[in-house]
Amino acid sequence: MELSKRNILLFFTLLLVIIIVFFVSKYNQTNKAYSSKLNGKVESLRHVGRGEAYLQVKFEGEREFNSLCIVYVGNENQDDLKINDSIYKAKNSLNYQVYRQDSSGNYIFYKTLKNEP
Repeated sequence: MELSKRNILLFFTLLLVIIIVFFVSKYNQTNKAYSSKLNGKVESLRHVGRGEAYLQVKFEGEREFNSLCIVYVGNENQDDLKINDSIYKAKNSLNYQVYRQDSSGNYIFYKTLKNEP
């Protein structure tokens, strides 16, 4: 296959379309995560991204990890979110309220996690 101007232009056009689709889907996912309300009890946690600063949550009763619930806990504060904690996030907010069980089994407010470094 020879590298004609037409083939080069076609390649770069296809590459540009792929990049645009990627950024639009990432924007839509971020917007959906921001505008959705979340509430649930943490069944499992896993680290996502580089390092251990972000945790993805799997809520009790769900089959998979929630793609909309990725919480920034930082590298130093790994105990800010644990299994069996309850999480609440209001619509149009980046803040997660974490509730933890006390010795009598009642959930009390523990901490607010801001979902940003």
